[in-house]
Amino acid sequence: MKVKMNTMKRQQVTQGFLKLASCFWVISLMATSASASSRRFCYSRETATMPAGAMELETWVTWKTNRATDPADEQFDIRHEFEYGLTDRLQLSFYFAEWQIKDSSAGGRDTEFKGVAAEVIYNLSDPNTAPFGSAVYGEVKGGEDFIELEGKFLLQKNRGAWSFVYNVGGEVEWEDGEQDPQAELKQSAGALYQLLPSWSVGAEILHEIAMPDANSFGDSGVYLGPNVAWRSRQIAVTVAGLWQVTSLAGEPDFQLRTIFSIDF
Repeated sequence: MKVKMNTMKRQQVTQGFLKLASCFWVISLMATSASASSRRFCYSRETATMPAGAMELETWVTWKTNRATDPADEQFDIRHEFEYGLTDRLQLSFYFAEWQIKDSSAGGRDTEFKGVAAEVIYNLSDPNTAPFGSAVYGEVKGGEDFIELEGKFLLQKNRGAWSFVYNVGGEVEWEDGEQDPQAELKQSAGALYQLLPSWSVGAEILHEIAMPDANSFGDSGVYLGPNVAWRSRQIAVTVAGLWQVTSLAGEPDFQLRTIFSIDF
């Protein structure tokens, strides 16, 4: 009888420990997801915004290559972004430096300062409490010889450890000396699975449609690939690699984007 009681006690202790460990894991996952404002996708935006008063610094590095056209073709796009939570629903951002470095067989290396930008995201609904999370996004970018406007509508669905996002919108650019603006329609989507409180893995897809004169449709390109994100309480790194699955000449056949962020 004493042996049976000890066995039952050990089973109860084991079950209690497993339940307690599961609770700690779930609480940790919820706390990380709720407090972290860092991006878990590279080519799509989530609908959550930063809490009021929170600040974050992001550095983007996007490497693009089209070796099928030019073995020496290589391009780096570098952006530095400062984000600030004005309210719990309204997030403001400022891209204070954007650079582009290009290598080619014909022109060698060329480094160009692309300009600055301002961005606003307004959260309409929370993906954790509403059937779908939603937000609107706007960006104004300008440089020495151009100005660009971009707008998007963002959707997000959370289901357990899974998150799904969809962005749709476009941009219009006016260049000095050009009579008609150029435009581009964009849509992107992503899915990820939260493996651990700090790690998630998933995939992203990007679809871009050029409009050379803002009135007619031009070339269309589709890119697809995996992503991985790591987040701690203050630092986060997200990496995504996309391959072109269409046959669009003159556009990258592969691009790799890394976003490093730090919260203040």
